[in-house]
Amino acid sequence: MEPLKFTACLAVRDVTETLDFFERIGYVVTRESIAPPHSIHMILDGDNPLFMIQPEHEVKEFMPFLAGYPVGGSGFFYINTEEFDVTVARIKGKAEVLKESSEGGYKIFYFKDPNGYVFGINELISE
Repeated sequence: MEPLKFTACLAVRDVTETLDFFERIGYVVTRESIAPPHSIHMILDGDNPLFMIQPEHEVKEFMPFLAGYPVGGSGFFYINTEEFDVTVARIKGKAEVLKESSEGGYKIFYFKDPNGYVFGINELISE
């Protein structure tokens, strides 16, 4: 796998539950760690890497200053798509839907994962 210019590594409470969730809503997941001996797994859109996950305890051992921060964060993670309606239909009913909007020239569908992270599926609205 080529190194990415930018990616996030999200601390998660339960790796299996998180991988199952993203697989259930149509993403590809790596069940084997991408960085043994650590338990780091990749979430992909087809062949395109989106972000990594790692158990909360490993993240907090690696970066002890994070020990006081809760899992779930306060930011949003956006996943761009050219198949907005198909992607949203794949997720609805399998995730907690937070909001749908059309702002700033984008259609956006927000949902929450089992760890409390907020994801926005978005597509540029055609002119």
